[in-house]
Amino acid sequence: MDKAPPRDNNNWAPRIGFNYRLDGGIFGQGKTVLRGGYARTYDFAFINIGLNMFSAFPFLNSVTLAPRTANSMPTLLLAGQTPITAPDTLVRTIVDSSLRSPFAEQFSVNMQRQLGNDWSFTAGWVATKGSALFQTVDGNPTTGPSASGALVRVNPARGVIRLRANTASSIYHSLQLSAEKRYSKGYNLGAHYTWSSFIDDASEIFNPAVNGDVAVSQDSFNRRNDRGRSTYDRPMRLTLTMVYDVPKDGFMNRLLPGMQFNAFWTAQSGAPFTPLNGTDPLRRLSGIDGLVGNAIRPNVATNLDISSQTLNDLYPIRTSLFQVMTAQNTTTGLGNAGRNTLRADGIGNLDLGVSRNMEILPDGRLKAQIRADMFNITNTRNFGIPESRANSANFLNQWGQDGGRRRIQMALRFIF
Repeated sequence: MDKAPPRDNNNWAPRIGFNYRLDGGIFGQGKTVLRGGYARTYDFAFINIGLNMFSAFPFLNSVTLAPRTANSMPTLLLAGQTPITAPDTLVRTIVDSSLRSPFAEQFSVNMQRQLGNDWSFTAGWVATKGSALFQTVDGNPTTGPSASGALVRVNPARGVIRLRANTASSIYHSLQLSAEKRYSKGYNLGAHYTWSSFIDDASEIFNPAVNGDVAVSQDSFNRRNDRGRSTYDRPMRLTLTMVYDVPKDGFMNRLLPGMQFNAFWTAQSGAPFTPLNGTDPLRRLSGIDGLVGNAIRPNVATNLDISSQTLNDLYPIRTSLFQVMTAQNTTTGLGNAGRNTLRADGIGNLDLGVSRNMEILPDGRLKAQIRADMFNITNTRNFGIPESRANSANFLNQWGQDGGRRRIQMALRFIF
């Protein structure tokens, strides 16, 4: 486990695709195209993985002094000269001896049909399978307190070990629909819709969300039990886009000369998150929680299908949804609430842009453009993941967050 991984030099990444035009019958004369493909790609072992390892023992041993320690420099120098009598018990971060590049296999099939002269419609299936994904693992987990109350680890001779390994996987499926009008007659339009499902064991090697998804399994001996909705799962997403240039002749040009309007509207499902217990009553993650966070979950105390409820539905009854585990009411220290079984509210956002082009000097020698970009023009509050610890008074209180606000930017540009 402490051996350095070998050089990863076998990352074969094939790509294959096809494009076939369908003629005749319901497909029209060359107006329908069938496309598909497969690709295998690899991720990089980003630098933070190495930084965490090289900033821990044996590459670095830190000494923590009490606040306002007198003569701190001599104290530190003396500490650096003191022999370490039990080096194996010091906290360390390591990588698995077989660490390699994670890889993703991507599949797609879609059909595109031309409608009229300017419109096209596309329907397709897109999927991605992630394998050997990076995951943070408790490399020397506790087995629970002994009869004497002492903490016992799998290897009692070793201390806390934060292990980075290729132990996670993911699967993503989506139906993607789009309708587009290419630019003509002064405007273009686009509508895109995605219906998808994203499942994984772990969404990130680091905590993927500030609240509600800790990058370590609740049960180190059954990491598969953490498989559920990915932190990046967004089942529904709809976007509408528009660009309109006022024609250079006719009534509209006399009314709004040189004007351009554009809009972008998004409606999207909210982010899933995990209900957390807030405490670790039997110290199942003792030690690793100081490096990663506390991933212990509470017990479900309701028959409601909480995964299909909105936060507005759940907030009034939030205190009856889960039973916070304590040392008195648990024998395992592990809750039965699933990972990422709650979902934050979705987002709805409308951005608008307005600009006007003006010719100051003849023959285009000097032009000016004045524009206004309005973000979240409806001033809709789009909340993120709320407080997810069930023992907190602010549990599921999304109103305690910012939620965003309307922003308007003005600009003046000269072109010469």
